[in-house]
Amino acid sequence: MADLAAVSARPHIVGSPEDAKVRAYLARRMAALGLTVSTQNFPLPEAARKEVAGWIGRDVDALTGTNVIGVMAGRDRAAPALLLMAHHDTVWGSPGAGDDGFGVAALLEIARALKAGPQPARDVILLFTDAEEVGLVGAKAWFADPANAARVGAIVNFEARGGGGRVSMFETSPGNGAAMRLFARVVPHPSAQSIAVSVYRLMPNSTDLTVALPHGATAFNFAPVGRAGLYHSPLATPANIDPATLHDMGLQGLGLTRALAMAPALPPRTADAAFGDVFGLGLLVYPAWAGWIVLAVAAGLFALAIGRVRPGWGGIGRGLVAALWLVPHGALLLLLVNHVSGVDWNYYDRLAALPRLEVQAALLALAAIALSLAVTRPLWPTPRWAGLIPALLLSAAALLLGDDPLVVAILGGLGLATGWFVHRTGLWEGWLGAILLVLLLVALVQALLPTAAPPFAWGLLLASLAAALTAWVDRDFTGGAGVIAAAIVAALALGNLLPFAHFLFLSVGADRAEVTILFALMALMLLRPLIALPPRALLIGGAALGVVATGIALSVLLDPMAPSVATYSLRPRG
Repeated sequence: MADLAAVSARPHIVGSPEDAKVRAYLARRMAALGLTVSTQNFPLPEAARKEVAGWIGRDVDALTGTNVIGVMAGRDRAAPALLLMAHHDTVWGSPGAGDDGFGVAALLEIARALKAGPQPARDVILLFTDAEEVGLVGAKAWFADPANAARVGAIVNFEARGGGGRVSMFETSPGNGAAMRLFARVVPHPSAQSIAVSVYRLMPNSTDLTVALPHGATAFNFAPVGRAGLYHSPLATPANIDPATLHDMGLQGLGLTRALAMAPALPPRTADAAFGDVFGLGLLVYPAWAGWIVLAVAAGLFALAIGRVRPGWGGIGRGLVAALWLVPHGALLLLLVNHVSGVDWNYYDRLAALPRLEVQAALLALAAIALSLAVTRPLWPTPRWAGLIPALLLSAAALLLGDDPLVVAILGGLGLATGWFVHRTGLWEGWLGAILLVLLLVALVQALLPTAAPPFAWGLLLASLAAALTAWVDRDFTGGAGVIAAAIVAALALGNLLPFAHFLFLSVGADRAEVTILFALMALMLLRPLIALPPRALLIGGAALGVVATGIALSVLLDPMAPSVATYSLRPRG
């Protein structure tokens, strides 16, 4: 925290006198630790200069950045080095205690801890890059030297998009199987999911590690996303960030860097692994192909339940359609209310509103679950065409508010189809149908992107286990044993799934709240046998949840601009 206070006392954009003071501090700290310190100056390209000019309100003809490098000599100077990276510059107007004061402070403390122990087996290089905020310029300059790129065998990068919460290891280099097995052995209380790694590779986001990955080193990327309102914020001061987050970054980072620094050989590239942390206590890592075994066991348990209950495939099919109804209608509802909250408004203002937006999304997910159960238990006979009305109304409203016509067309079409075919379903039909739907969806994910399957495959496995146990010990739900078994399994599955849902919402929820429907479907599958409310209560409860969520959306839309909003986002650009 002392280092954080020193480097995040005030904003320090590239080329500023304040940034020069930060660089001098970093050089002094590393020299005091006995590291060999050097700097690397580089010119900023035109696009970066224009970015800075937009911040400071005047043209910048010539501007240079400066990387600060410290080297801790290892026993074998010829061995591939370990590179630890964080960027020392900030955006205009932010002291940067989160982005990237977290990374800078954690890196300095990790270096101190390494220096206090045995000499590393290999060189450990601390690279504090400059001009990351204007195009990753410092990292590009450092890796532009072939000697630097050839020297590095492993990289750990520290970033931040917020000021609190758990620190997640969200990105790796390709071929991470051996690297993740090492990670699982040496990192205490890890936070990592292979689905996050898989999805991040498909996104346009970038960090300094983006520049490094093409050079082939084994790599890991850490960042917190909690307290998102502090991202690039003038309020991102050392007093406002969470010290527990800095400790979490250091704890995970030190465990990994110590293992990499001391290892006789760095982990080789092997096939990507499937992995996920279990309640934050440990990391379960297995080959991606083993996901088929998880699916096979789940399918076997599902078959056991069917064999005992014998609902008939027609009944299971009706249950599948009933569960499928939730997806398009829930997603359209989430899209619609997210637009009410001002989805196209200032990005940083919405980050500040993320806690309310998450509550809004959770209420809408619960509302969609309640309504999906209500449509299978109608209060009075209705013609089949009446089932088309919800999707028509939601799609029309979404189009009027300017949603993507293709997305609305797909969701609306699926909503019309499920609305037409949905039927009254019994408890077992609905439960087994929901399990079958998730089984089919997870099989599709396992086939197309196997490292994205674990959190959903594990929930599916537990739901299938609950169904099999209940079918054999309390098929008619008369003795209480079935409800108890289902409740215990649901608590375990949701307890492990919800932290990931929270992480995903913090990452993308300001713009794409509809991702919440994936977890609503999982919750429906797990909670289906525990919800015995009458249809009138489900309808009233679902409507009430929707009204409250809409009220939250209106509060987000109408309240004043948050004081945490990034300063540069409020200035007109010349």
